[in-house]
Amino acid sequence: MTALRGAVERGLNAIWYGNSVVSWCLLPLSLLVQFEVKRRRDKAPSKGATPDGVMVIVIGGLTVGGTGKTPVLIALGRWLQHCGYRVGVISRGYRSHALGEARQVAPNDDAASVGDEPLLIWRELEVPVVVGRDRLQALHALMQHNAIDIVLSDDGLQHYQLPRDLEIVVLDGRRGLGNGRLLPAGPLREPRERLEEVDWVLERNSDDPHRGFEYHISGARHLASGRLVVWSDCLSQWGDQTLTAMTALGQPEQFFQMLTTQGLRVETVSLPDHDVIMPQQLRGIAAETVLITEKDAIKLSGSIDSRLWVVEIEVQLPASLLTGLHDKLPTRVQT
Repeated sequence: MTALRGAVERGLNAIWYGNSVVSWCLLPLSLLVQFEVKRRRDKAPSKGATPDGVMVIVIGGLTVGGTGKTPVLIALGRWLQHCGYRVGVISRGYRSHALGEARQVAPNDDAASVGDEPLLIWRELEVPVVVGRDRLQALHALMQHNAIDIVLSDDGLQHYQLPRDLEIVVLDGRRGLGNGRLLPAGPLREPRERLEEVDWVLERNSDDPHRGFEYHISGARHLASGRLVVWSDCLSQWGDQTLTAMTALGQPEQFFQMLTTQGLRVETVSLPDHDVIMPQQLRGIAAETVLITEKDAIKLSGSIDSRLWVVEIEVQLPASLLTGLHDKLPTRVQT
């Protein structure tokens, strides 16, 4: 099943980001998607129709697949906490067991029960996180049980019934909008004109200082022991080795390239997005060091392979975004 999912993802990327005749054949279906998107958007509440006393900021995507939305949300959440705001998060909990009523992430939850991204956000920010397919229901559940000033929605740009005050779209600066077509002929969830209506557009790996952001590696954590090593020491230790980099990200090549540009020699293993690294997959690797991401690590449990190291990253948001946000944020409640 993993091999099949990987083949499907590669095939779709070839159609969406190449000059494929298959894309043209799928255009009639894209017209149906366009009609449905317009029908649902016409019923959506206007911006600002959020519950009294709370601001809702959606960090979403216009394209299918990973663009860095969750790391951006975590970085934004930390900045808001530093500014003194009480932050809460809502998320779908993709591929989790939480398929019914909205539920808040609890200390004993794992990635299988609430999803890898919500669990990662909860651990990184230590704020209330509610998961549920119905984002409006998740918002109400979050507000009912927590004192929150600002709600961050992990994805949810196309959940039109979710009221919101601000929208931030995250794109991949290198892949852009692909062939510019709607699903299934292209990677777009909404027409490209939607970008004119959002408040900010951020692009990973963009040279534009007002839109661009990058991942910066701060260190690596030995997963079995928890030992954290600064990145300069990691480079000194691993510089002469051939390592294995393994991940189940939506765009694994981003992770691999980030490592090779640091001068590391890596053999790469990519799994379908959101998959779990299995012991049998690790047994087939001869390298003494295996590098993975935090999103991969959050899904692992039980006995941990001693070769696994988690690459720790940080996101530096554009100064123009933080300045613009600062002017729009509500007055802080003094406690």
